[in-house]
Amino acid sequence: MGMPEQQVYDPYRLIDDVEGLLIQRGHRPERLDGRTGDRVAGASRLLRGLGIDPLRAPGDALDLDGQIAYQSRLHGD
Repeated sequence: MGMPEQQVYDPYRLIDDVEGLLIQRGHRPERLDGRTGDRVAGASRLLRGLGIDPLRAPGDALDLDGQIAYQSRLHGD
């Protein structure tokens, strides 16, 4: 019997997924300036707690602009 296949998920994608879910449920989540680290750490911890490794695409691993470009591409903000 082989080892189970490693499961991975992008923590930034999880943040977007959760934000969308909260909006659907009538909440108004805000991405507060300076709290990106808290969001990523929380998403990564949740994934690990569910047995999934937090993993980003190699090209996304360098966050030189503090997610500004990522957010503008996704949300236009």
